[in-house]
Amino acid sequence: MSMSKRSLMAATAAVLIGLSSAAIAQSKKSSQVTTVGEGEAMMIGPKGQHLHKSNIKITAAQHEAAMKKGAREIKAGTVIYKQGGKLYMLEDNANEKASQSFQGNFDVDY
Repeated sequence: MSMSKRSLMAATAAVLIGLSSAAIAQSKKSSQVTTVGEGEAMMIGPKGQHLHKSNIKITAAQHEAAMKKGAREIKAGTVIYKQGGKLYMLEDNANEKASQSFQGNFDVDY
């Protein structure tokens, strides 16, 4: 078999695998977008539509400066969503987990 035929077959197989993965992903309610490791940062873009992940780690000094400016911990289960062109954040309260209001939208149970 020639090299070009092998390359074409490999490319075709890759496309088919990608399409089958996409079909499986479409049947799920949610999917993990990314992970956030220690010292990593994410930012919601200026138009509130894109999520950006920094390639540079946050230093202890940057963290301390952010805390002095009002940064606070976001608890697990917090939901961030957009409605009417505005971003909202719903956190757990004493009586109810925030994710319960949106549980039907996710495959993850909190």
